[in-house]
Amino acid sequence: MKFTLLAAIALTLPVAAHAQAPGEESALRTVQCDYACLTGTMQQFMDALAAGDPSALPVSGDLLYTENNVPLALGQGSWHTTREVDDNGLLVADETTGHAAWFGSIRENDFASFYAVRIHVTDGLIDEAEAVIHRKSALPAPYGDWQGMEHFAEFAQILPEEERRPRERMLAIADAYFDTVELNDGQVFAPFSEDCARLENGILTTAPIPGQQQSAAAIASGCREQFELGIYRINKRIRRHLPLVDEQRGVVVGAGFFDHANEFDRYLLTNGSEMKTALKWPNSITLLEAFRIRNGEIQRIEATFTYVPYFMHNPFWGDEAVFPQYAARPEECESACLTANASALASAMVGNRWQGLNWSERAVGYAENSVGIRIGESVWRTATAVDPAPLIVADEQTGKAVWIGRIEEHGQPAWAAITMLSDGDAIGGADVLVRRKEYGPPYAEPVRAPQFTALPAGERTSRAEMAAAMHTFFTALQGDAPAPDLFAEECRWLVNGQDVGACPAPFGSPALTAIERVRDIELLAMDEQRGLAIYRQYEDRPATDGTGYPLTYQVVELARFERGQITRIEAFTSELPYGMRPITDR
Repeated sequence: MKFTLLAAIALTLPVAAHAQAPGEESALRTVQCDYACLTGTMQQFMDALAAGDPSALPVSGDLLYTENNVPLALGQGSWHTTREVDDNGLLVADETTGHAAWFGSIRENDFASFYAVRIHVTDGLIDEAEAVIHRKSALPAPYGDWQGMEHFAEFAQILPEEERRPRERMLAIADAYFDTVELNDGQVFAPFSEDCARLENGILTTAPIPGQQQSAAAIASGCREQFELGIYRINKRIRRHLPLVDEQRGVVVGAGFFDHANEFDRYLLTNGSEMKTALKWPNSITLLEAFRIRNGEIQRIEATFTYVPYFMHNPFWGDEAVFPQYAARPEECESACLTANASALASAMVGNRWQGLNWSERAVGYAENSVGIRIGESVWRTATAVDPAPLIVADEQTGKAVWIGRIEEHGQPAWAAITMLSDGDAIGGADVLVRRKEYGPPYAEPVRAPQFTALPAGERTSRAEMAAAMHTFFTALQGDAPAPDLFAEECRWLVNGQDVGACPAPFGSPALTAIERVRDIELLAMDEQRGLAIYRQYEDRPATDGTGYPLTYQVVELARFERGQITRIEAFTSELPYGMRPITDR
């Protein structure tokens, strides 16, 4: 009787629709969009990109779209600059997870870019789209013949049953590839076929090609052979995700980052020969990479990758870092205290002596070129010297001090603008902008930091007047606005140490008309005695004028005021992926 009663009660209770596996919406796995559906949707996406119009695409209301890991509205970024898309792109898909990917090239305004994108489809709608775009630049990275590029035909071929491997084994093999690349010291974890070949940004990097020196194939041929030699030891960390597997065709696609810490600038290969790092400073590449696995071995690889700021984050992988905000407390840390902390912070970067600094006991924030990272990494491990006579502007009202000067990374000089955030008399955080010569002009090698002496009382400009003038200045930076009436006749404008002319001259020129908007403007520090006002802002340049490619600059902008007029501008810029925002906004 007891059993019957319990059974009757159970039958009257509502049935919970719980999945059998954690994180899954249903215990019943169904294919909502098969291979043809996914590849067709992917091609539709590329056709829309070629037309510059996403309006007809089947997209979800909560679509997350990124370009080089920056969230954008669909239709921004490369959608404004793309004029043509390859008609022979590599298409792959995974009907089990609803992912599809495309590899090829596009034409943006006046040049070609290597392009890869991953989409995810749910209920027939695209709810994720992740694009990696590599544009030709002065940075050392493969940039191949986009007109003559041929994709590996094997990616589209269905494998015989005996040559396939289960999804779990394929994921393990692709993961082992990344394990091999990480801290590459000659140990090989992944299985490679004898004829393994790799295509990166249109260049075959496993077989030497006459006239191409940007390829690892100039040092060693073959996938396994390069790893056994330890060519890629600079890869401190490989952060990755493997969203796409096609067992029938033997395809795995991964997304992620190669973090090049460059903590050393020379290293030995396993054959005893010495290698020099191409870059002396920390950087990361973001990538989409496809693997073709046959008989349990990696046979073909195709990758599209490009440089991004070191340790950049992927919005699809979870929450971003949080930068703390502290109110200024002048009674605990006046100008001299702020100056001393900023000086100590910069000096401690040489030799990575962060542990000896007076850090806040609460949360501490740290960012380099708008990316949050741990203190003790990145420039902390590459800096070999800092300016002995920097410009430091401390402001009790903002609780910040800005350090501007020369730093050296393995002996190579660069400009640095370091904003120190105070938590009372302790260091609460730091926002570091570093500008290296590899990003090209405007740039002049830093010899000494800009210096400004105190002004006579009668020549000074009040804080309120400087703030009002800078508001006018930033408003005029956008669009075709004429030069504002702010500048003294002798005013000169310097960008990354290079004199770009008289202050009114850039207004109305392509250098400023290319700016779509100036945003996230923040006062960092003012000094009335020396007539200095320092701001940080972000400048979006969408390249809708038909030249170049979309990008954003983070700028630390210093203006010197005398008698109410600006007599000098010193700007320091960091090139970022288009649309990137300050970490404090995330």
